[in-house]
Amino acid sequence: MISRQSLLVARWEFLRFFKWKQQLVSYLLMLGILGAIVLWSFFTDESQQQYRIAVPADFNIENTEQFQFQRPSISFDTQLTQMQSDNSWHAVLSKQDAGVSIHTLTGKKWLTQLEQVLQQHYRKRAANEMGLDDAQYAQLEQPLSINTQYLDPSYKGKDRPEKKVAMGLLILLFVGLTTAFGHMLTSITGEKQQRVTEQLYAILTPQQWMDGKVLGHSFSALKAMLTSGLIMLMSIVVVSMFTKKGLNLGWLDFSVIFWLLPFALLGVVLCASFMGAIAASIDDPNNSGKSAVMLLTWLPMVFTYLVIDSPAGWGMTLLSFLPLTSFAAMPVKMSMVDIAWWQPVLSLLLLLATVWWMRRVAGRVFLRGMQQYGKEPSWSQIVRWALSNKAD
Repeated sequence: MISRQSLLVARWEFLRFFKWKQQLVSYLLMLGILGAIVLWSFFTDESQQQYRIAVPADFNIENTEQFQFQRPSISFDTQLTQMQSDNSWHAVLSKQDAGVSIHTLTGKKWLTQLEQVLQQHYRKRAANEMGLDDAQYAQLEQPLSINTQYLDPSYKGKDRPEKKVAMGLLILLFVGLTTAFGHMLTSITGEKQQRVTEQLYAILTPQQWMDGKVLGHSFSALKAMLTSGLIMLMSIVVVSMFTKKGLNLGWLDFSVIFWLLPFALLGVVLCASFMGAIAASIDDPNNSGKSAVMLLTWLPMVFTYLVIDSPAGWGMTLLSFLPLTSFAAMPVKMSMVDIAWWQPVLSLLLLLATVWWMRRVAGRVFLRGMQQYGKEPSWSQIVRWALSNKAD
């Protein structure tokens, strides 16, 4: 059971890094930046404008919504001069033996669209020279329709929004673990350098101290995940408004979100306990190489991403039940494949047991690591501390 002292430490650690006024200002600033980016992209979208292109008199190409092809009667050199002086045209085309040359003042994004229009024009002209009519050319341009039928009824599909949801889950877990990494390293190494260990050991046990830190920073990580998820959702809403597309949130699977919360909480607690044990063995974070070991907690997201295209394969199945990776793999698998109810329950129970074991290991290492100054313990010492029975 979590003691009252641990809950007090957890509350203090959470509020230590949570300043609601600063958080509110930062979120409003992020939304403002997002809005500015969307507005800037909207007003600088070159595909919404129309461009005048000067072409030779015998260049028979049809106008499009974006490009107006004009055939001036003046010489080619005069066309270039006028384009440079008064922007009579946005580009001037000239014929070459192997194709055409585009003459313009500077590089522009719309030049890519112009090249596509020219490519289509030359393909159509080549088809006419080969005796193909418009219907035959349209059939030639039509891509092959490939429809993949999945016989497994539990698989929700490859190109459906579920994969984007799975990617979003991995991003949120990455945000949460990054937050926990920074807070745990700053908190533990700072208190160790300030030599406050003996005073705190007089009022609470090392296990209570570690439990409080892990809980407090885990809730901070969940808060970061929640706010990041809301910002991602608001970004989708804003983008859909400016792109004039209807907002459809039907792809949100609330059952997956329901399971994500316990898996994310236990996963962050598991990783934060490991981070706390490593941080307690660090004497000076500025020149210690042990802090890089804490980044091992990112591997579950990496391994899950590598098999995300095979959610029903043995790789994802193994990661979904392996306690060290299930907090990332099981929610991703559930977002892409329908599974039996007992699978997430079993995975959650295994994860819970591993969290309890890691909590005890972190307490043992924390007890000795926080009292060792001047010289960092070796990895063999840390392993002996982790396997000992003394944690209080």
